[in-house]
Amino acid sequence: MQKSPVELLLCHSYNALIMSWITTAACITAWALTLVFFCFLFVSVVERETRAAWVSFFLSLPVLGTFHALWLADLPHREHAALLAVAVLAAAIVLLVIPIGRVTRLKVIGRCERVDERDAVFHRFYRIEPGTPEFNEYYEKHPEKRAFDDKVRELPRLADPGSKTYNPLSSPFQAAAFSAIEEISRDLDPGMPTPLDTKAVDASPREFTRSIKGFAGYLGADLAGCTKLNPSFVYSRIGRSPGRWGEAIELDHGYALAIAIEMSHDMVRHAPASPTTTETAFKYYEAGKVAMIVARYIRLLGYNARAHVDGNYRVLCVPIAADAGLGELGRLGLLVTPEFGPRIRLSIVTTDLPLVQDEPVAFGVQEFCSLCKKCADVCPSGSIDKGLKKEHNGVVKWRSEQDSCYRYWRIAGSDCGLCMKVCPFSHPDNLAHNAVRRLIRQNSLARKIAIYGDDLLYGRRPDSKHPLPPWHP
Repeated sequence: MQKSPVELLLCHSYNALIMSWITTAACITAWALTLVFFCFLFVSVVERETRAAWVSFFLSLPVLGTFHALWLADLPHREHAALLAVAVLAAAIVLLVIPIGRVTRLKVIGRCERVDERDAVFHRFYRIEPGTPEFNEYYEKHPEKRAFDDKVRELPRLADPGSKTYNPLSSPFQAAAFSAIEEISRDLDPGMPTPLDTKAVDASPREFTRSIKGFAGYLGADLAGCTKLNPSFVYSRIGRSPGRWGEAIELDHGYALAIAIEMSHDMVRHAPASPTTTETAFKYYEAGKVAMIVARYIRLLGYNARAHVDGNYRVLCVPIAADAGLGELGRLGLLVTPEFGPRIRLSIVTTDLPLVQDEPVAFGVQEFCSLCKKCADVCPSGSIDKGLKKEHNGVVKWRSEQDSCYRYWRIAGSDCGLCMKVCPFSHPDNLAHNAVRRLIRQNSLARKIAIYGDDLLYGRRPDSKHPLPPWHP
């Protein structure tokens, strides 16, 4: 049946309205994409990431050109093409935003045995000296390590002349900070006497937790979390840390506060040069300062507490921090946090003060690290596992080779940090990178795209082309 003129007019008006909406949607999409690309371009310029800035700029041209052409050019079937472009973009956004794929935690399949601190690599090079009874006893029990260790001892120590990064002006920076930590943390076990020995302060675990976390933040902690102390994460015997070598460690504290201090992205980006080690040493000092003051505060409340800081640990920091919800263990063997990636330094306070436990977090690190492997590819000593996770001491995880890693430190004269530098989670804590982190947290497709995107923007094996700070030659 033939339509009346009025019906034809209404139909034409309706179609025109729909096409107008489609054109408007394409226009809004074009400007929104323009804003997104230029925001990322601006962030890259601010971060002095030249490659990322140029790549993002050139990638934006065809995408933005397509949308703007559909909006501005008088092309046949322009509205239909605009509708298709908007639909494709909307579908892509939905696919990246909706939760797809699983997010798992580190798998514990058995009982974790306590670790002897004498088995840690630092013990062999910072505590026992050739010719001492401890030295002879250790290598009688571990003769397989003697030849390797003797060759490492022939290399310069960190910050000593002869290493690749040695500089008479800048190398003492790290030595100054590490020696200060050692001096102020030499005697943590007895602690300070408390005037409240007879009566402890009475408050709820929630009140204690709020005060301690708040105080830690005031002192400079960027992250703080509480957990019940797993006895398996207490060293079994004294190794590197002060005390009688080989003595059994007894620590009956039931709770732990994990403290994390962010490392400067501007300093870490110079890895494996010495500015990274300067930053490492200073942030260990900052983390230790917070832990020691918090431990003294707890003792003044009438409870037992001990700070665990660089060079003077009785506990394993990374698994405790993971239990406290600060982050997850990644392929590179470090704690990866949602905010800063592995760019952190840790300290721990153990105590019998009752605290409210934080829940462990899972934000896609296990799945992301399974795909990425960037840290393993750039590791100059080949110390980071490139394969699948394996069971070690009751936990299914990747395990780095600490001996070969430390040997490279002695060659480089720094604590390297390349794995930390290239980790995609290590980008600065800002809106652009946090948006990517948010997508990675819940979407398996976004993880794959983020890995390819990070390689494209920053390089699979990025070199440090940034000038050193003028005060750090």
